[in-house]
Amino acid sequence: MLRADLYEKEISLDTYLTSGDCRACGFQDRDEFLRKLRDGKLCPQSCRLSEARFRALLWAARPEELLPPTEVLQMPSPGPAGLYPMNGPGPESAVLVSGNSELSIAVLSAVLSTTISPFWYLVADTDGHTVDMALVYEVMSVERITRAFEQEGLHDKAPASTLYLPGLAAPLCDEIAERTRHVVVPGPVCAAELPLFFGEKEWKISSE
Repeated sequence: MLRADLYEKEISLDTYLTSGDCRACGFQDRDEFLRKLRDGKLCPQSCRLSEARFRALLWAARPEELLPPTEVLQMPSPGPAGLYPMNGPGPESAVLVSGNSELSIAVLSAVLSTTISPFWYLVADTDGHTVDMALVYEVMSVERITRAFEQEGLHDKAPASTLYLPGLAAPLCDEIAERTRHVVVPGPVCAAELPLFFGEKEWKISSE
């Protein structure tokens, strides 16, 4: 199987990793800690990090442990668009925006399965294209995301929420914010980074 590029190499652990993380796992040297983490030679029991923090770092360092095996799509593969409440979201819960490629839905669903935190998952109609190709073909656009936001009634369901777009769609944020009157933030390029991006207070892992 020819694996799809899920942009795992775009994850930069340097943005998140602290000297405290390294010391909590018994390392003074950052590079040695990362090497052991990426080699799968560390476990939560061997560190003083919280399980949530350890898991988020591990998934970012070893995204293959979190992301499902995905085959390169030769053609667009549309899945259902719409709004999906995850873990009982409320008016202030974050809104994760993606497209309706079956590949994108499978990947983001796998990542969301690790948390018990509440989220709205807004799937815009991108004609079944993955985020990168949807941007190339301009079907992940301000118009389509805004239309999905309005059709799903997010003004009423999540009036105080922040919208998080895939990192590749960052150029769309300002105009979507203007149209929806919501805060719009670019998220990570790779979905495996989401637990680390949100942090353990906002991304409570399902095993806790």
